Amino acid sequence: MGSRARGRQGNLPVELSSFIGRRLALQDIKAALAVSRLVTLVGAGGVGKTRLALRASADLARGLPDGVWLVELGGLADAELVPKAVMTSVGLGDESGRWPLSRLLDHLTGRRLLLVLDNCEHLLDACAVLADSLLREAPDLRILATSRQPLGVAGERVVPVQPLSLPDGADERSARGVTESEAVSLLVQRAAAAGAPLVVTEANMAGVVELARRLDGIPLAIELAAVRLRSFSVEDLVERLNDRFHLLVGGSTAAPARQQTLEATIAWSHDLLSSEGRAVLRRLAVFPASFTLAAAEHVCGWGTVTSPTVPQALAALVDRSFVTFERTSSGGRYRMHETMREFASLRLHDAGEERNCRDAHLSFFAALCRRVDSDGRTADDELTLEFLQALDLEADNLRGALRYCLTDLVDADVGLEMAAGLGRYWANRALSEGVHWMDSLLQRRGTDPAARARALFVRGYLAVAQGDHVAGLDAIAEAADIARGSNAAVLLVRILAIAAALHVMAGDLAAARPLSTEAQRLADTLDDDIAEIAAAQSEALIASLDGDFIRMRAIGLGAAERCRRVHEIYMLSTHLTSVGVASMMVGEHDQAEAALIEALRATLVVDDRPGLVLRIHALAGNAAMAGRGARAATLLGAAAMLRTESGYLLSPFIRPLVERAETLARADLGPQRYQKAFDEGEQLDHSAVVALALGIQVVRAPAAEQEHADPLTKRERQIAELLAEGLSNKDIAQRLFLSERTVETHVYNILNKLGFDSRVKIASWAAAPG
Repeated sequence: MGSRARGRQGNLPVELSSFIGRRLALQDIKAALAVSRLVTLVGAGGVGKTRLALRASADLARGLPDGVWLVELGGLADAELVPKAVMTSVGLGDESGRWPLSRLLDHLTGRRLLLVLDNCEHLLDACAVLADSLLREAPDLRILATSRQPLGVAGERVVPVQPLSLPDGADERSARGVTESEAVSLLVQRAAAAGAPLVVTEANMAGVVELARRLDGIPLAIELAAVRLRSFSVEDLVERLNDRFHLLVGGSTAAPARQQTLEATIAWSHDLLSSEGRAVLRRLAVFPASFTLAAAEHVCGWGTVTSPTVPQALAALVDRSFVTFERTSSGGRYRMHETMREFASLRLHDAGEERNCRDAHLSFFAALCRRVDSDGRTADDELTLEFLQALDLEADNLRGALRYCLTDLVDADVGLEMAAGLGRYWANRALSEGVHWMDSLLQRRGTDPAARARALFVRGYLAVAQGDHVAGLDAIAEAADIARGSNAAVLLVRILAIAAALHVMAGDLAAARPLSTEAQRLADTLDDDIAEIAAAQSEALIASLDGDFIRMRAIGLGAAERCRRVHEIYMLSTHLTSVGVASMMVGEHDQAEAALIEALRATLVVDDRPGLVLRIHALAGNAAMAGRGARAATLLGAAAMLRTESGYLLSPFIRPLVERAETLARADLGPQRYQKAFDEGEQLDHSAVVALALGIQVVRAPAAEQEHADPLTKRERQIAELLAEGLSNKDIAQRLFLSERTVETHVYNILNKLGFDSRVKIASWAAAPG
């Protein structure tokens, strides 16, 4: 077997502002990581732990062949999901059916990389257990953590993070000496960035020194104060901060001095905001991580604050460093520093608005989930790749809303409907997490039987993806009982079809057959394409097990036509796979290849990652049966690479075909040629695998020709460039006066021509210079 392919080399964000000082601290961190595989930066909130960790890891990245990977834990509140958060951050999908810790151990073993676990303090035990497990099993792994207290793991090296250096006696003899201290240097640079240039002179030097000392050298406090230099002189700023500080410490002396300094600085800046600004700030505390303007308007725009005033208030908060703005391909997102969120949370509680804000947060994200049903079809039948990517960005907000649904403050049915609406997302992006939430939410009993039945159906659906027929059968049996007792015929068809698949997985074909038959008979009485498509899935499976491939193909063709009619892309790929497998089994290999390649294209459009592996295996089987041993072996190697990288388990429905393909290809090529072709496939990257499977010849033109050659038509190039601007299919259709279906067809063609497997890669290609 060849060595596994390496993917991208880390995910560190680009620094948006200059890094000031910390030379000795950086040396300490690097020295600690040279002798210890776990180093924790410990310090108070706002002292700059995250920024220091990012700079140190960026400096070390060159010596780490497998990169540096940042895991942001600030927005996560569920200890059980820490391994999943790490897995997602290092680029691993959660759709393999395996538990995250097992996947992480497989992935990290043999890799030389650095994990940066940021903001561990609220998940201390979970982070400690995970770090200990990973370090024991992955000998080349190093971990750099940031926390307000040590993790307490054996072998941990703690590096205290101190505030920025202040001017000392020698520095205070000249303006230049004062400016060279880290705290004053940061103040000067941030003031300039805020449009309030500060020049340290002999005249204001004493005031600048006093301000830096009053702020204790805490970076977050300095950044807040620097913004206020637009409205106050240095001397006025010191005086007002002194007044606010005395008020704070007069009320309580329990907090450490530096914490009091930061709280006083935040509180003083907060008090200068307008009443609307203060209200928006405290209401934003319900967002556990980043958020969009639309979400902020919904959550904050009520009572004395109207939705139209939220953008202006939010802009003011960004301008005054309470909130940061992050530009993204889809527009932009806002984020609050952890310390700022803690401050705002206290103000939200004091204002008595927490319940209203959490309800508003839940209603916004519950509505987002209602846009898509458990099969991944949006209400307006749009392709859902963009929607899945949007849900990726909202993962922390979805978790926060679902966690709120576990409390007695929320009707149990709301949580069940929300989680069920995410069924396709769970299966395609977050399988183990979906099981976690479904199981937790199903423990609560609501009053709507239909909501519970849908949730149980999704739980059974996830069990099929996980290969866990025991859990699936329990859930699906209850779902069927509820659906039979209510007017939910279409749902019952889908439940029966999933039940049949689960019984097949359990090896009980006798139990599966009548369930599938019942599903088909019920579907035949309904005028509903989705019911027919669902029933056809189990009927095709039964036909394949019976060896009736003529019937299997006929079922697949009929269902595929229905899928095209209602634009059901996920199930289109499934039924085209049935057509392809059935065709190959009756010796019609050209027809099989065509059906499987169309299935693969649909798979790429909806980013069905497990489906990609399954269809490549099917193409390998067809090639082997057609006597194309080299193609079969290369495809098997490519599928093995994808399975190794993703941790997918070999589907029991495809295993016999894979084993047959390997046997035939080995017999055709002989052991040495087979292994050579297999290794070639295993060395391909993701895009090359897709090109191979689609039969695309990737030919490198001479350098001079490459500059001018464009594989796309003028219209396709236009659409690719709009994708690079972050536009959705709907936006592109409106811009170019086309139908959405036409745009989707062009996206199909662009993916195929370029050998890409995602819209993101098209956008990157179109945006590349030259």
